[in-house]
Amino acid sequence: MTNVREKGSALYQMVLLFLSVYVLGAILIESFLVTDEEIKQVLQYVDLLVCIFFLADFIVNFTSAKSKLEYMKWGWLDLISSIPAIDPLRWGRISKVVRIIRYLRAIKSIKVLLNSLHASKFETLSLCVFLVVFLTFTLSAAIILEFERGLGSPIATAEAALWWAFLNLLNAKSSIDQALSTEGITATILLNKVGLLLFAYLNSMLVAWLVMQRKPRENSNCVSAND
Repeated sequence: MTNVREKGSALYQMVLLFLSVYVLGAILIESFLVTDEEIKQVLQYVDLLVCIFFLADFIVNFTSAKSKLEYMKWGWLDLISSIPAIDPLRWGRISKVVRIIRYLRAIKSIKVLLNSLHASKFETLSLCVFLVVFLTFTLSAAIILEFERGLGSPIATAEAALWWAFLNLLNAKSSIDQALSTEGITATILLNKVGLLLFAYLNSMLVAWLVMQRKPRENSNCVSAND
């Protein structure tokens, strides 16, 4: 691992670290705390998205590695951790193996992070926004499913809960089934506020990018005028 550097800034490594810790926590919660199959399904869908991200990370690092063999000394952890923890892939003891490998991946991410941590204020802000949006989306989908089904709400499946959370995050109120429970209404308000935060963040990033694009043009015009 000492001769192998991974792609990505400190922010990217922190995102990997967070996702690695998340999947470990989600697996433990699913295994020991959650008994409802639909809520388990929500966790598994999110787990699948995280695993796709892990797989993309592995492909980028593998294809860009100078020595494929050297990279695979640790890279196989990336590949194995990309296996989603869903029932068709839980053959025999492979589920436990995947959980252990994911734990090792978290340790690996910490090592990489400590070697490359030089995050700027922009990177720190981006990480905070990502964490808030990801956690709010996941928890709200599970909460709405837990409290709405007993009230005859149309939000009764994992797919419906995830879609409801996504639309609320976008503040697309005309397309959303309204929550009936107090907990559901609270989750709705929280998602709306986080959606506004995300919109404001993306808007500010766009403005900052436009300003950065304009500065070189102004400098070049000043140089031309002086000539």
